[in-house]
Amino acid sequence: MYTNVTRFAFGLFLVLLLGACKKDEKIVPAAADQGFGRVELVFMPVAGSKDLLMDTLYTSDAGEQFRLTKLKFFVSSIGLASGNSFEEPGKDNSGNNIFLVDFTSLPNSEKLQFNVRPGNYKGLRFNLGLPREVNHADPTIAQPPLNLAQTDMYWSWNSGYIFFLAEGNGPDVYANKFHLAVGDDKRIMPFSFGNVLSSQTPFIIEKDKKTRIVLKFDFQKLLVNGNGSYYSLASQVSSNVHGGYYADLLRANISNTLELVSSEVID
Repeated sequence: MYTNVTRFAFGLFLVLLLGACKKDEKIVPAAADQGFGRVELVFMPVAGSKDLLMDTLYTSDAGEQFRLTKLKFFVSSIGLASGNSFEEPGKDNSGNNIFLVDFTSLPNSEKLQFNVRPGNYKGLRFNLGLPREVNHADPTIAQPPLNLAQTDMYWSWNSGYIFFLAEGNGPDVYANKFHLAVGDDKRIMPFSFGNVLSSQTPFIIEKDKKTRIVLKFDFQKLLVNGNGSYYSLASQVSSNVHGGYYADLLRANISNTLELVSSEVID
């Protein structure tokens, strides 16, 4: 009798063990391990038909001569969309989705590296600026590139980051110096390239391969207003901007500075 009970208990244990193994196999479906493709998002800086260089004299469409000494902006919430209802986020190896584009090292183009799940995507989206919860977080304990409490991309007096910063000088610039700083939650700038309603999929991401997406940034377009008039650096109020009317005007102009050049799988 004892032997039969023992055999029955052992058999029941095997049944339960096999059942548990089968359940464990279903926890992570094979399809979930899709891997990632690498994306290199390139910002190619120009000034009209010329390459954009620091400390180089240019002439705006208004006929004003200027030089750039600094040009930076934050990019956040990068995603690739296959339709209106779905978007794959782009994150670097640390899971970060916020980047700082800094053209100080010109003439080199600025490159952002991040990972995206494989697929054929119709649209590329991101914001120039930072989400509200990030914009008002404590920068003294933030991770790069947000650990900027004592640097030029944060307003300590205004409790928030500068989203876009351009500085320079020139013979036609008021007092030979301009400082254009755009920030505040209401001035975050969304960008979208491609068409999610189209059948075309210009952004192809393949597992373990790199896709290079090139965007042209034209600083000259920053100095052209939406109504066709020119943004002047020759007055005090328009050459030293931290907020108000001219920050709103610059925000609108910035939306015209970027243009999609190409997207291709390169390796």
